[in-house]
Amino acid sequence: MPFALAPIAAWIWLVASAPAPTPTPVPRTALDLAQAGDRAYRANDMATFLRDYEEAVRLRPGDTRLLYNLACAQSRNGQTEAALATLRGLAGRRASFDLAGDTDFDPIRKEKGFAEVAAKMAALQNERITSGAVPAFTIPEKELAPEGVAYDPVTRAFFVASVRKGKILRIGPDGKVTDFVPPGQGLRSALGIGVDAKRRTLWAVNETIPLMNGATDADRDRPDSALFEFDLDTGRLRGKHVPPASPNAPHFDDLSVAADGRVYVNDGFHPRIYVFDPRRDSSGALEVWLESSGIDGGTQGLAATPDGRALYVSDYRGLYRVDTATRRVTPIPVPADVSLNGVDGLVLFGNSLIGIQNGVVPHRVTRVDLAPDGVGVVGARILEMNHPAFDEPTLGTIVDGTLYFTANNQGHRYYDTKHPYKPEDLQDAVILKLPLTPSP
Repeated sequence: MPFALAPIAAWIWLVASAPAPTPTPVPRTALDLAQAGDRAYRANDMATFLRDYEEAVRLRPGDTRLLYNLACAQSRNGQTEAALATLRGLAGRRASFDLAGDTDFDPIRKEKGFAEVAAKMAALQNERITSGAVPAFTIPEKELAPEGVAYDPVTRAFFVASVRKGKILRIGPDGKVTDFVPPGQGLRSALGIGVDAKRRTLWAVNETIPLMNGATDADRDRPDSALFEFDLDTGRLRGKHVPPASPNAPHFDDLSVAADGRVYVNDGFHPRIYVFDPRRDSSGALEVWLESSGIDGGTQGLAATPDGRALYVSDYRGLYRVDTATRRVTPIPVPADVSLNGVDGLVLFGNSLIGIQNGVVPHRVTRVDLAPDGVGVVGARILEMNHPAFDEPTLGTIVDGTLYFTANNQGHRYYDTKHPYKPEDLQDAVILKLPLTPSP
């Protein structure tokens, strides 16, 4: 059962002097239940392990990581048919796991149904689904670790952020690649970027990521996350905007530029979203815009609607719609035949969400067509899976009905310290383009 979740801070109850009132139970989230289930697993309490994951899945149906651990719990508790049904459901969502290497399935390993679902998951590693993605351009730098992609409709130039080298490149309409923001301008690991063409601004979020650009594991707890503001025409640094002090430092890795100029920034380690409003802010500081128990874990991809009424959010486990007026968080239901886990990049195309997923195997790009209310789902399908260029796809942008996105960040290769990467094993950075059909 390899998919344990990181612990969160415990609740502290403040009680009055005797007689102490009976505290009102705090409703547990799916994340709380998963963490409790993991503790029960480590204590060899398999009955509680199963109960907690049954409830977690009830709260977050369609979450493939929760479903996988539920299958483990069902197997360990002698629920053979239930475990096989859960695994078949995962395979139906085209989510593949290494069943052969997990001893939690030893009790059901000799079942015919287990061999069948294991073979189906193994076959997913080579199943190709395509909607016509082809390379838009290739950047001849193998250790770039490309992340964010942005586009300026005025100059028709693309911009690509480098996690590894702490810089931002510009690809002109003639295909020429130059360092727009060269190393040494304050960026340690450049991640999500966005363009405000009207105000001629290139926004970029930055943090210090271990094993990137000289950072070490000691930097993990002091990421120095910040929002950088660059002149879109010259690359000149206009400002560096830092978040307010917090005992739990934020980790920025994506942003969304709203039509009115506001910039929403994620926090990959906490259920928070920050905002910076260049129209009114003179202090240069970001502010916490949302911190919600309705979101499990850290926020990831962000996509603001053109009318400014909503912000769509990924938390790497699912998708949400946030009403910008009330800040109400509403989960997007997960269709029965797709996985919404692992959405890193998130963009809005008409009334459809396009998710770039590197947290589910195989990696993919998925389209979710929304109902008129912006919450319900009328359809969903995988657009690209197992593309030959895929090696950790990340973020993207839409230009004239075409999705341009990073195909091969390759960041995972830097983290395997037991098997250090070899430069010759890396590939040049590839940005793919994928034509999209209009929303229904």
